[in-house]
Amino acid sequence: MKPSNKERTKYKKKKDRSLLFLTLAVVGLFLGIGSCIGFYAYTLIDIYDLSKFFIAFTVAGFLIPLKYYQRWFHFIKYEVIIFNVIGVGPFLSGLFLCMNFFITSNAHTEKYRIAKIYSKGEGYNRTLGIILEKKLFSGEDKITELKEVRLEGFSGNSYLKLTLADGLFGYQVIQEKSFTK
Repeated sequence: MKPSNKERTKYKKKKDRSLLFLTLAVVGLFLGIGSCIGFYAYTLIDIYDLSKFFIAFTVAGFLIPLKYYQRWFHFIKYEVIIFNVIGVGPFLSGLFLCMNFFITSNAHTEKYRIAKIYSKGEGYNRTLGIILEKKLFSGEDKITELKEVRLEGFSGNSYLKLTLADGLFGYQVIQEKSFTK
């Protein structure tokens, strides 16, 4: 028995948009990881705290019930896992660091006496490090390591001038670093 035309029009084919949103998740992965790498160097946050935010943002994506993912995006449960781990977690972590960097307040400039300058690595991986007097910022390599700086620029410069500001989410941001006499 063949269905009539009236019965055929009741059934509409669902559009599968999951490939589009998984593609957006991959784009979110690259944007998020790129901004995490870019803004991590200027934010005084350790990798442990950043990984906690990454996990929290990923888990926040799982708080949305599966039925909504199925209704909106036509995802199966494995696509939900991929979407949240690859797309939501890195993108929101990168957005977190980006907003913390661009929305700042209470900027203040301080000078720190340079006790010692050292070099580690060779060739393109060469990094100059600075040991500040009284071991300030010990363990904060992102403040004290500089890439692509010639040693001749340090002759006569004995202070590191840092401009720090409080970010939107409470993590300090390095706005400027320079060497002065």
